[in-house]
Amino acid sequence: GFQPGRNTTQALVSVVDRISRAFEQGEVTIGVMLDFQKTFDTIQHKIILQ
Repeated sequence: GFQPGRNTTQALVSVVDRISRAFEQGEVTIGVMLDFQKTFDTIQHKIILQ
């Protein structure tokens, strides 16, 4: 998600670093990427207001 003062490159470097450290330590790493493009436009607004 959006974090003030950080950009996409910094976020990607952080993820790659964490994956690399986990791999070196023999840990299992799972990545889940979700893209909720236009989510607000496709939901029922009445549900949000409840």
